[in-house]
Amino acid sequence: MQFDPKIADLKKQIENYSREELLWFNGYLSGLLAQNQIKTSSELEVLLKKKNLKPSLKPVILYASETGNSKKLAFELSKLLKQNEIQTKVFDLATYKIKDLEKESYVVFICSTQGEGEAPLSAQGFFTDLEKETLDIKDLKYSIVGLGDTSYPLFCKAAQDLDDLMKKQSAKSQTALLKLDVDYKQQANEWFLELVALFLEQSQDEKQIDDKPLVSLKENDKQSKPDHVKTFYKGKLLHKVILNDRGSNKKTYHIELATFEDIEYQPGDALGVYAKNNHSLLQSLADSLGDKKRYLELESLNVKGLSGRVLTNILEYLQIKTDQTRIDLIDLLQLYTPLVRSIDFDKIISLLNPISPRLYSIASSLHNQENQIDLTVGLVEFENQGIPKKGMCSCYLSELEIGQEFMFYIHKNQDFYLPDDNKDIIMIGPGTGIAPFRGFLQERDQRGVKARNWLFFGEQHFVSDFYYQTEIQQWLETQVLTRLDTAFSRDQKHKIYVQDRLKENAKELWQWIQSGAVIYLCGQKSGMSEDVESTLVQIIMENQNSNQVQAQEYLEQMFLNGQYKKDVY
Repeated sequence: MQFDPKIADLKKQIENYSREELLWFNGYLSGLLAQNQIKTSSELEVLLKKKNLKPSLKPVILYASETGNSKKLAFELSKLLKQNEIQTKVFDLATYKIKDLEKESYVVFICSTQGEGEAPLSAQGFFTDLEKETLDIKDLKYSIVGLGDTSYPLFCKAAQDLDDLMKKQSAKSQTALLKLDVDYKQQANEWFLELVALFLEQSQDEKQIDDKPLVSLKENDKQSKPDHVKTFYKGKLLHKVILNDRGSNKKTYHIELATFEDIEYQPGDALGVYAKNNHSLLQSLADSLGDKKRYLELESLNVKGLSGRVLTNILEYLQIKTDQTRIDLIDLLQLYTPLVRSIDFDKIISLLNPISPRLYSIASSLHNQENQIDLTVGLVEFENQGIPKKGMCSCYLSELEIGQEFMFYIHKNQDFYLPDDNKDIIMIGPGTGIAPFRGFLQERDQRGVKARNWLFFGEQHFVSDFYYQTEIQQWLETQVLTRLDTAFSRDQKHKIYVQDRLKENAKELWQWIQSGAVIYLCGQKSGMSEDVESTLVQIIMENQNSNQVQAQEYLEQMFLNGQYKKDVY
């Protein structure tokens, strides 16, 4: 069949359509194709040209976000709905009152998953209330989009839990639960367009569709598997050195990994690593479980820092109680085994989760060194109930021997990539947060980018904790790095942090922002990132003569527009 005449005819028909009408038209056809329905050209023409179409549906968008991706998607959907004259509001589940669900007619949930299959911390109160309270929402229709990572054993578990809770409350699911992997943008946009088109069709037909889904997407094996399979690679430890000098309170490792094949990644991406449990620990644990010979069966199971759900199930099985919210399995058994008559090894194994991968920002540029990936890994050390502990994966990596092989994958971080070469960047990366910015600077150095680069770095001591100092000084000398501001918190009586350096340079920082510079923030979410954001809000207030609410909205818009990017953990 020859399509050229039809394409020419189509171009002629749509030449007077607005961008919004074309966007709607695209989504409308996608929706019909997904349902195996195509209307005649005359029916489409009538629907598109109906100027007085006022959609009666007013969906509410509720998001649960850990890193901001769900939030971004929520506002993108809101914008698309409003472009199509569909009224909507967006709320964070952290502040949304659960009883307000009784007032809604349609809710779209966008929910990420964190930790061991848990809801984002800010949304856990909503989940708890939804489980405990009884609501009158039998007439409420809803859709759920889950964001997750298929590398994790409990992929999009929070979204699945939310779907189950809504169904228990007798709300009506209108679409199959959509589970999105880390490269979610295209699939999410297609789904949003279909949803908009069918909302409009529903309004045109002036009827509610109760007995069939509004959107009938391909279900990807019942929505449990992604369209693609994540690729795993084998590498070996090439080099390992502690970046801290003598007298430091920390152990931060620079790790160089040699790869066996060509691997594509961009500065800003992360390395996904599956740790394995220490064999001596497992032998002690297997002994406590009554079968020392089976210790290898525990090698890839998470026996450290048991998540809330796993801990609750084990305590219920053992019929014991503890006031600890996080505890290693070995400590739990050693503390309470005398109270338990017998323990079924297989039962305990069935209650444990597989070890989830840990993500480490790649600290190098592919164009700077082929077949090699660098990491900056801080060894996590702490005490729990007086017992010394180490982080599972940081300990695993720090104990690798030169030449030892292990498996990994590349975690794409599409919301943390470098901007166009003509864009200035401001990098805020205290501690191991400097890792992706080393990759950024290597990349811009290799490409000869002339745009300005400003780095804020902080740690405890200048002498012992200035990571990559020699390289940073070279970048300053060659003007790859335009400015450097450091904050070594314990080198003076009063502690100084990166946010203090931001305040000191507020005027020039604001000039960079006004000229379009993109701000990148990487490092600890709790404490550091909150303090930095508070400082940025203060800087905006002072330079715009605005109040705090207006300044927060300004920073929020920078985030949504991509001028402020975060990779916090």
